[in-house]
Amino acid sequence: MLNQVLQWYQASGLSNAMIYIPGMEAMVLLILLTICLLFRINRIGLVLAYIFTYRWGLLFGEQYFAGNVQVYHIFLTSYIVFGILVMTLAMVAMMMAARSDGDDHSDRQE
Repeated sequence: MLNQVLQWYQASGLSNAMIYIPGMEAMVLLILLTICLLFRINRIGLVLAYIFTYRWGLLFGEQYFAGNVQVYHIFLTSYIVFGILVMTLAMVAMMMAARSDGDDHSDRQE
């Protein structure tokens, strides 16, 4: 099974794929994440990191699937749908965690 996955990976061309991340975006992400860590706003830092990596994945998809329009449309549709789904689930989980954290703090003070 693992051998088949390895053969597919090598045959797909992903092993030789190059991804180009704009340097200015990488610097902005680094600065924003540093600020988030310094001010202990971890959840916002996670959302920022997700947004940046989501955009970089989209850039990779545009470069990798540029030759075949049909495959690119399938990639783009599934990428957007799953990206929105993951972001929605992450936001709900963060809101639920924030709500339960608030309940814990009020119990500890009493």
